[in-house]
Amino acid sequence: MALSTNCWKYLVLTFNVLFAMSAVVLFGASGYLLYRLFVYRHFIGVNVEYPVILLLMMSIITCSIAWIGWRTAKSMHQIHVIITGILIVLVVVIEFACFVWAMVVWDSVDIDIKNSMTGYFNQMLGANQPESPDAIRWDRLHVKFECCGVNGPSDFGKKGAVPFSCCGQGPLDSQFKPYTSDCSALFQRGCGKPLHAYAREHLMYVAMTALLASVLQSTGIFCTFFLAQAIHKRRRASIRTSTMRESTFSAPDDSLLSPTAPAATLPKY
Repeated sequence: MALSTNCWKYLVLTFNVLFAMSAVVLFGASGYLLYRLFVYRHFIGVNVEYPVILLLMMSIITCSIAWIGWRTAKSMHQIHVIITGILIVLVVVIEFACFVWAMVVWDSVDIDIKNSMTGYFNQMLGANQPESPDAIRWDRLHVKFECCGVNGPSDFGKKGAVPFSCCGQGPLDSQFKPYTSDCSALFQRGCGKPLHAYAREHLMYVAMTALLASVLQSTGIFCTFFLAQAIHKRRRASIRTSTMRESTFSAPDDSLLSPTAPAATLPKY
């Protein structure tokens, strides 16, 4: 029984090391994906970023739980091991919820992006400031995805001209002459579809990262609760052995009262 308990102990210790390493990898992956979505937050909306933000928070919490699991596995306290197992269950459930959430957002992201881009585009046109941060963000978007406006160059019909960025020139090239009516290489497609595909691709990465993390980390649930069961069995065996030993050494000597003992004789004078 002691050997079995020790095996589970070292297995749980090994899992906690891997648990912490997976948290570091999860932190890096979710941080990178959050950055990739955060760059275009003005166009795709903030709602798209919520699943990856939650996943990033869970990676930080996972590191703390891995440290707690290491300490409890070394101390071999059953109640602490059970609490650690419950915490791991919560982490796995929340990570799986991130997967579901990302897939839900992935399915409806086209509506969010269309509303966000249309509102932001109208705001940029209404300001009529070609050197403003909003206009420069649109210029960079045009150059990055080789697109123009939300649905195409016709979105700039009210202006009567399109920005240089719709011709592939960088945002700083149009500092003194932001609009032009002469462009031989005008991008004909709008930015809505390319940005929609970009957001869906990264949301799929977020969903797959959350699903993989939840599946791999769920193995620690079985290891932790099997360790708690092994500790419980070893404690019961230890109590049983201790009770038997105490009953053996504390039993009274009744040999003088046994029927086979010689009868007492009276002293002779």
